[in-house]
Amino acid sequence: MLLPKSYTDRHLHIQNVVLHHAPLWIISKPYLKLNNLNQPLSFFLEGLSNDTILFANPREEELQTLKSLLLVFGQISGLKVNLDKSNLFGINLDQNHLSRLALLLDCKASDWPILYLGLPLGGNPTACGFWDPVIERISRRLDGWQKAYLSFGGRITLLHSCLSHIPSYFLSLFKNLASMAAKIERIQRDFLWSGVGKGKRDHLVRWEAVCKPRVIGGLGIGKIPLRNRALLGKWLWRFPRESTSLWHQVILSIYGTHSNGWDANTIVRWSHRCPWKAIAQGFQDFSKYTRFIVGDGERIRFWEDLWWGDQTLKDQYPRLFRVIEGLERLMHSLDCMNLSTSVSDARSWSLCSSGLFTVKSFFTALSQMPDSSPFFPTKFVWKSQVPFKVKAFIWLVAHKKVNTNDLLQLRRPHKAISPDICKLCMEQGESADHLFLHCSVTLGLWHRLFQLAKMDWVPPKSISDMMFINYKGFGKSKRGVILWQNASIALIWVVWRERNVRIFEDKARNSGNLWDSIHFLASFWAFCSAGFKGTPLNVLQLDWLSVCSSNSSNGTT
Repeated sequence: MLLPKSYTDRHLHIQNVVLHHAPLWIISKPYLKLNNLNQPLSFFLEGLSNDTILFANPREEELQTLKSLLLVFGQISGLKVNLDKSNLFGINLDQNHLSRLALLLDCKASDWPILYLGLPLGGNPTACGFWDPVIERISRRLDGWQKAYLSFGGRITLLHSCLSHIPSYFLSLFKNLASMAAKIERIQRDFLWSGVGKGKRDHLVRWEAVCKPRVIGGLGIGKIPLRNRALLGKWLWRFPRESTSLWHQVILSIYGTHSNGWDANTIVRWSHRCPWKAIAQGFQDFSKYTRFIVGDGERIRFWEDLWWGDQTLKDQYPRLFRVIEGLERLMHSLDCMNLSTSVSDARSWSLCSSGLFTVKSFFTALSQMPDSSPFFPTKFVWKSQVPFKVKAFIWLVAHKKVNTNDLLQLRRPHKAISPDICKLCMEQGESADHLFLHCSVTLGLWHRLFQLAKMDWVPPKSISDMMFINYKGFGKSKRGVILWQNASIALIWVVWRERNVRIFEDKARNSGNLWDSIHFLASFWAFCSAGFKGTPLNVLQLDWLSVCSSNSSNGTT
């Protein structure tokens, strides 16, 4: 099958010499491809067209043989190998000898580290200069963005989709320095809170709160050190599962096998630059979320491994572990465990129902800080069917970090002329709870919304409590929940915009016009959602209650 007409005996002989009798190693990806029958020697050509590393002994005769092979390859393929663009690196080799070999090959003699497939090889990850390419990539990406024209929601989206992932390639193999992590997070933080104008911008929410997962009130951006540990944990997961791969054999030959029989040892004193040393340091956190699936039982340690219950048997039965007491009770509890001699033992990941490791689940577990408060209206903020920039603003409102007059007085007392006056009611001081809930103008809009839903209500103490309460204003159907969330968020959004118009443009609208804006925005956002697909906008605006009750087949939440 691999002998098409285009391959002559001479071609096959040369291929055999190049691939099997050359005194060097060729590392390339993809390695060899013989699937294109119309291009002779296309497999070797494709290997050399990508980044390729050739290993050889530092002897002149071997380098001369290598040069001859490359020249022969150029003659039979019609493509010349450009040695001027190649580099020669020496491992524990004298610089003068390296220069002589480079002169023999007509290439350049270079120093370590080298950049291969985007990662530096031979560098020191503990040096600040090692991470400079990451900082430069982030800075170059920021230079192309017009931050002044991005909304807060747009900056959150770019921070999630781009800035947070640029360092991931480096973080997936090397342990990040604390100083570099702080520098990257400072760039991310300044971009998030940047806006129109020059000078220092207000950081409305603490960075620690921003980095928390969304379910506990953050934006899910994540701290760089935690993301680094989660990405490195991928290698701890892959190591026992890829026992036949080359990288597994290399690590095993350097570190040896751990006493648990699954992993590599964690410390080798002379390998201070090896990335595996930093990877192995996360084993303690990683092992908390692993358990074992019993197959034939050959690799699982009866007492020390977690394979039964929520604790190891050593911890469940400490006295039994010491003096072998309570043996009958233990054997009785194990009667339901059936060993399968045809299946090998395996290790599973307890944070995923599939039992397979994911970086996201490990990162989320690492992000569950002890002082994290679980009381945050996550569903109200992030599950609503409104534009993302509105969700981002509602997130700030839930944290009470919008620039109301009470906060401005604390941040810039020299610029706050009348910090205690609410521009809507002109009666009381302005705060997040007052502006969005207790102000007489806002309270009238809330009353009108509840009257439309035919509900009696008592205003809660704070706006965050208002978001927590699960009102069923328009019913329990999917449409009813979507429309109620949209109406509540539209009310908060319109109130904030009206407040800004009165301050900066000295214009004001009455409550009727404000309600019309709320009614239109809530209807339009619902019209754009999948739950109201097929419902015309004019019909949706006529009667919310009838629209929500007319199609209860959409399901309930």
